[in-house]
Amino acid sequence: MQIISQELVAQILSEIEKTGSSAKSILEKKFKKMGIDDPKIRGLVHAYVFEILKWRKKIDFIINSVLKGSKIEDLDLLLANILRVGVYEMKLKGVNPALATDSAVRLVKKHYGLRRAKFANAVLRFAEEFDEEKALTKLKEKDRIEYLSVKFSHPHWYVEYTIDLLGYENAIRLMISNNKPQRYYVRVNQLKTDIDKLKEYLEENNVKVAMTPIPDVLKVLEYEKPITRLEWYKLGYFVIQDLASAYVAHVLEPERGDRILDLAAAPGSKTFHVAHLMENTGEIVAVDYSLERLKRMREKMKILGIRNVKLIHADGMKFKDKKEFDKIILDPPCSSSGTYRQFPEVKWLFDEKKIKGVIKVQRAMLRNAYRNLRKEGEITYSTCSIRVGENEENIKYALSLGFELVDYPFDWGEKGFTDIGDKVFRTFTHINDCNSFFIAKLKKP
Repeated sequence: MQIISQELVAQILSEIEKTGSSAKSILEKKFKKMGIDDPKIRGLVHAYVFEILKWRKKIDFIINSVLKGSKIEDLDLLLANILRVGVYEMKLKGVNPALATDSAVRLVKKHYGLRRAKFANAVLRFAEEFDEEKALTKLKEKDRIEYLSVKFSHPHWYVEYTIDLLGYENAIRLMISNNKPQRYYVRVNQLKTDIDKLKEYLEENNVKVAMTPIPDVLKVLEYEKPITRLEWYKLGYFVIQDLASAYVAHVLEPERGDRILDLAAAPGSKTFHVAHLMENTGEIVAVDYSLERLKRMREKMKILGIRNVKLIHADGMKFKDKKEFDKIILDPPCSSSGTYRQFPEVKWLFDEKKIKGVIKVQRAMLRNAYRNLRKEGEITYSTCSIRVGENEENIKYALSLGFELVDYPFDWGEKGFTDIGDKVFRTFTHINDCNSFFIAKLKKP
């Protein structure tokens, strides 16, 4: 079972890196394809994948320090990930080094033959003897930012950026918080039950919860079995949604009968929330560029009992309807730099060049939102990014298009940055125990 699990983990890590897909979706596809339903195996593989993604910078630092004449980035993807699994086990999980090495070497031999197996054995033997603390001390003297990047396993640019944005102490606190286990929040589906009944049901099923600043969201404190296995989850009585993400629909303030556009709808959490608040009245046009994700939204809508959402496969930068909308949700693609605790794989997907490309998309979607919004209509703009360029600077750009910034009375969260900081909303993982998030409300005069 140990070797099967290691092989599965290495394959999943390779698939994530190859496709850029989320770890959760790749895990589910792999489990389904292999018919794995055993909670113990699923739990073990899930934990390995997420911990290796979380600590990849530190793991790669160890491997690159003992490799001679090459780097892990130069190796075949599966081989690199088998080595990552081995180093993770011996250095971070506390598995006996001989056992971790033996399992990894046998896997390399199976996939690459004896010569590569001897190479893997040598690398892992050197890794076992590698003095990480001594190497980190040397690195600290040479490059403090890279030292922090390795120590807390975050991208170099992220460390530099957060220190500039939040100061040294808060940047460290944020990175420590990002590396903690994910915090779960559940939002009630008001079409099927209410918050009090949901709280009672969860507690009867040994899920300890607490109220939050958002009236239809509960914070999960403890649970015995995964909440996705509870009957009420399967029947759509509640959804899992991050606390800050669930605030977007409330800031939008949808009213019964409104005509609303969501320009980047999938996976659908905010769309569904607005539908619930509107009690299936009015119309929500949900646009997304991914047909596959829209299909998954359609299936979820059936479970949640949603009937007022029209799904449209289109580009949110270009979609234009014949009739203008009362309100718009714009949660555009972003660097996801506020979701490292929930999706550790996104740490390694973005660099400065890609982020500049993302900002171009965000601004194109803001321009398109202006075209689709009626006079006096309102838009709620949000991202799960910490970066000012994707947030406050984009709001200033929106103002140059003709939008006005609504002085919404945010009743929790943190202030933003720049001269509009008092009129926008932010959360940070180390302060608010949820994704680092940004929300602003705009109006078309």
